[in-house]
Amino acid sequence: MNCRNNRSARAVNVALAALAVSHAPLLGAQARTIRADTLSARARDSIIAAVMADTLETVRRVAVRSPVSSQLIALRPTLRRFSVGGVNAQEEGMSTRFVSRFSRAVFRIDVTPISYIGDTSTTAGRPQVAFSGASPISGRLDLTLRSADTLRLFGQSASFPGALKPKDVQAVSAVGTSTIDLDAALLGAAARIGTRYTLSQALGTSGVAFSVRGGVEYDPKPSGDAVVSWRGTTVRGGLGVSRTGMRGTIGAAAEMTQSFADSLDGRNAFPGGGALTLDARALRTFGRDAGGLIALNGFYARPINLQRANVPTRINPVGDFMGGTVSAALPLFAVTVLPTVTALRESSRVTSTSRGVTTTRNSSGQTASASLGLLVPLTRHITVTPEAGSTLGSVGQTTSERSALRTDRRTFSDPIRGKWFSLELSIAH
Repeated sequence: MNCRNNRSARAVNVALAALAVSHAPLLGAQARTIRADTLSARARDSIIAAVMADTLETVRRVAVRSPVSSQLIALRPTLRRFSVGGVNAQEEGMSTRFVSRFSRAVFRIDVTPISYIGDTSTTAGRPQVAFSGASPISGRLDLTLRSADTLRLFGQSASFPGALKPKDVQAVSAVGTSTIDLDAALLGAAARIGTRYTLSQALGTSGVAFSVRGGVEYDPKPSGDAVVSWRGTTVRGGLGVSRTGMRGTIGAAAEMTQSFADSLDGRNAFPGGGALTLDARALRTFGRDAGGLIALNGFYARPINLQRANVPTRINPVGDFMGGTVSAALPLFAVTVLPTVTALRESSRVTSTSRGVTTTRNSSGQTASASLGLLVPLTRHITVTPEAGSTLGSVGQTTSERSALRTDRRTFSDPIRGKWFSLELSIAH
């Protein structure tokens, strides 16, 4: 293999790590590692709403075949503003991560301080609800075993605070549809520990690889009487297949999860049950030294075995959730342009009967988002990535109440508007 082909293969594998679809070891040098980390965070935020990040996440190929270790610290302040109908919200977050890479291991720590101001359905136009806190402090260790198998050990603290006050929950819920990405959805989360293992096997020499993965997670039962999101014990398993070439890859995966937790006397915001997720991806590099790339991603998630469809928050999806993203990295002189377009949709149908009245709620929400970022290397070790984006969409619900005497029907539809700005600073060594 000549030098140009080596560089192309390296660019493909690093890009795959950024999109969590690689089935081959990484060969990236330091400059490529900076780009992978930036694209990884960006893909996570753009493709998946915060509440779905854990459900859709697949085990990433994170082994960097390098004779020396490397470290990265990244700070990403983000300002978001959203409105749903007449309800407004604004939040400020500071995503902070530390990544240490070794020849066959990667260690990572994440935490996000958050400040939130928003309306509830009853405080629009009045003094708003304000609170602050921090996401769980999470850490994970990925170990590469054999040629490509990966063992992940991870854990997180409870968020700070560990549970939200009822009015705080109402404020987040008022704009907290699954198609809106809010860091505030990370608050009120329980502590968690877990492990996952991915077994990968190449099929011949054509670049096709098959993977089997499974894992178990445990959330200690929270105390107190405030609303929390508690999943108890969760088991997961999945299958994946991909084909990697010199200039790109295609891949698909399926995963099922099942959680076991009670209602905590009505204060558990997690609806119970599990989910089936289907995920398809494609990536293609282009240009000199394969410096540019374009990526396509589509997913579909369906809740299964729901135990509590009517939870006191709209943060947790209780219906079919699907979406697609087109993103790219376009080299332009000394910088890289990072455009992203995302479409998300959730829909659900819930029926309940009480005192002879059958109530059916059909809900749906959809958004389209576009963002543009610039990856700007300041020095050999420091990179900044400003990014701005906007969101348009709608959320609505039709409620029918049917009894032996009459049927009542109510409908609402609210527009969704949002915008955000972030500026990431990455220091790698």
